[in-house]
Amino acid sequence: MAQRVQSIQEFLQDSFVPLVAALCSEEAERITRKNNLGFCELVKPFCRLTSEVHMRDPNNQLHIIKNLKIAVNNIITQPPQPGAIRKILNDVVTVSQPAEGLLANVITAGDYDLNISES
Repeated sequence: MAQRVQSIQEFLQDSFVPLVAALCSEEAERITRKNNLGFCELVKPFCRLTSEVHMRDPNNQLHIIKNLKIAVNNIITQPPQPGAIRKILNDVVTVSQPAEGLLANVITAGDYDLNISES
């Protein structure tokens, strides 16, 4: 059996981290690209706090969290190209269609007939 270096609490804190969405201007991204890093990559070393963090839950109880880690993700503001959108939609429809020859269960609900495939 593999030996775990981290404690269970440390493992859970590293696995389930709060996510922060970053929305940067093109100018900010251009400036950070001078160092061959994006904005989120630039702030990543500062996302693990070594001190204790005091947080209150909705019941106003104080919780002390040690070694809090925060994940920063970039929000993509440019929509995908129309060709890519068509391909994604086509793939979703193709995957969601029942295979030929499978029997579908028909359930009548009021004036509607619902075809539910067995898959």
